Amino acid sequence: MKKTKFIKHCIRAFLPSLWFNFRNLPLQQAIKMPILIYKPHNLNLVGGVKIEANEVTPGMIRLGFPKSVLFQNNGISIHNMGMIVFKGRCEIGNDSYVTCLNQGKIIFGNGFIATAGLKIVSACGITFGDDVLIGWNNTIIDTNFHPLYNIEKECFDKAYGEINIGDNNWLSAQCFVMHNVNTPPNVIFGARTIVTRAKFESNCVYGGSPIRKLKANVKRIVGEDTIDNYE
Repeated sequence: MKKTKFIKHCIRAFLPSLWFNFRNLPLQQAIKMPILIYKPHNLNLVGGVKIEANEVTPGMIRLGFPKSVLFQNNGISIHNMGMIVFKGRCEIGNDSYVTCLNQGKIIFGNGFIATAGLKIVSACGITFGDDVLIGWNNTIIDTNFHPLYNIEKECFDKAYGEINIGDNNWLSAQCFVMHNVNTPPNVIFGARTIVTRAKFESNCVYGGSPIRKLKANVKRIVGEDTIDNYE
């Protein structure tokens, strides 16, 4: 049943995917149809799109496909005036919005997965390491847009900074990641965490606002971390 639905979604995605690939990629990559995009809307593709992977294969990047019934099946919105780079396989689910401004750059590491409701805004730079998992309804933004004026220093405080998310990080539902955040590998952020600049340690769980360490010496093993029986 799932395979049949996916085939139907791929048929619907064929024409916009064909246009997207040949619009953004060099011919030798575009003919392989590596990017499948489902129900694209509000597209602005002034900027560039690159695939920097050892191997380019059909459908390795899937954007907007339904991954959660809790969110609208309305595909993906992409407003790209900067640069978006894919380092390998990538999945971004339904009801997601990606905005990359003029000086922005978004790098998706290999194995990036976002379930649904993802919102990314880059004005200077956002980098995801390999095998990053993003839960429902996360927001990741590298600028405040509106700096505050420092009365004592008589100047505006800096209100932007690059974000670097380490390998194997997991952001669970409804996290909000602010500018200047840098995380090491193997960090977990609990639901509704406001992630601000702090010193993080690998194999730890962080959560709350203000953010704090909740648990140490833990990790998520993908594929072995689902609950099959609730009795």
